[in-house]
Amino acid sequence: MPRKKLFSLTDLELDVMNIVWRLGHATVRQIVEGLRAQRPLAYTTVQTVLTILTQKGFVEYTQQGRAYLYSAIIQPEGVRRETVSAVVDKLFSGSSRSLVLHLIESDKFTIEEAQDLKKLLDQKLIEDTDG
Repeated sequence: MPRKKLFSLTDLELDVMNIVWRLGHATVRQIVEGLRAQRPLAYTTVQTVLTILTQKGFVEYTQQGRAYLYSAIIQPEGVRRETVSAVVDKLFSGSSRSLVLHLIESDKFTIEEAQDLKKLLDQKLIEDTDG
């Protein structure tokens, strides 16, 4: 069976998934409410997005009374991993180093983030040297 591309989520699908991940499981109404502040959408629009996510194999549902209760099949870590991998492949010619350098050189990279990154790199070097 071919590997499913987790990064094939649209922005709207990702917004819906973020609500489902945060709540653990959710009805269409709960998702509409969760999106209201950032993206007011009609009930039927969210319902359509959930149908698509179900067809893609990203969510599943159970019936609870008259409502459907949706829960995630995929986890956010998998989506992050696949998305970053795709970005590295497509925009940085497969070079993780180029991505990290780009992030460090960006205006959005803070001193605190640099210190955290240094700690992670130091820890990784120690682990690789000891292992």
